[in-house]
Amino acid sequence: MNRLPKHVTLKHLTAFVAVAQESSFTHAAKRLFQTQSSVTSLVRQLEEALATQLFARTSRRVLLTAAGEEFLPRVMRLLADFDGVIEDVVRFGAMERGRVGVAAAPSAITQIIAPAAAAFSAQYPGVRLYLSDDNSGRIQRKVSAREVDFGLTSRWADAPGLRFDALLEDRFGVLYREDDPGLSPGRDGTMRWSDLAQRKLVGVVDETGIMALLRARADLPVEAAAPFYEASSTTSQAALVKAGLGVALLPALAAQRVLEPGLAYALLARPTVVRTVCIIRHKEYPLSPAAEALIAAIRDYLLTAALPAGCKRVAGNVGRQKC
Repeated sequence: MNRLPKHVTLKHLTAFVAVAQESSFTHAAKRLFQTQSSVTSLVRQLEEALATQLFARTSRRVLLTAAGEEFLPRVMRLLADFDGVIEDVVRFGAMERGRVGVAAAPSAITQIIAPAAAAFSAQYPGVRLYLSDDNSGRIQRKVSAREVDFGLTSRWADAPGLRFDALLEDRFGVLYREDDPGLSPGRDGTMRWSDLAQRKLVGVVDETGIMALLRARADLPVEAAAPFYEASSTTSQAALVKAGLGVALLPALAAQRVLEPGLAYALLARPTVVRTVCIIRHKEYPLSPAAEALIAAIRDYLLTAALPAGCKRVAGNVGRQKC
């Protein structure tokens, strides 16, 4: 390995291929828009660096030596790979190709990312999308490990290496059976916390932003932070509520995704609980142009999207307000 030649550049290799294909220094020079002397000098420098004669010169033609014939196809592959790499990077920067990975809460994927991605994909059809639905804890870890470009969910825990940009405020309410005779919203359409007394709550696993927020509020009933039942997702929560096991505390966006015939949802009155849905990105690594474009598409979609009651855009979210 110590015998590898130094100072061999793409210019040397390009000149070598041109002379080999044209069998002439003169024709190679015209093809490369260079003088014959410069092409001759480049080939001579290459032969000196390799300590090998690549061409046999005659009065009429320039022919490859045995070493040159063996060298030529490898150099052509190398130059083709180099051109391909450069083209791919240029296309990546121009968003003609690429891949964007996003980890998000299921409700964010269903009601925000998917419709925004439709407009994004129409504008950038060559960019592939990878969407992963998960809970807040795992989403933060995926962004930290750079398994995805960015996340979209509420904050689960402080993470110095991550940046949280507020996108939406999502107010909590109660999901309950529509035929429950003991639950009925007031005139303003909201439910009181006292209405939930003696009710068993159906919660979700610890690593969700939902439970992190409920447990951080000392002014809520103790049951809110310690539900009787636990489910792995909001879909499972809704199934248990529909089966009559209890009621569930959910943000409006999440409730909208699981509402189905037989279930009802009402926002909770004071003390109100609001989660902030954030775009989560790594602080140290810049996003690709395609990832930035998808975030812009998400923000554009939210400007006109019909959001459920209790869910509203953060004022000035384009300015990247912090969570």
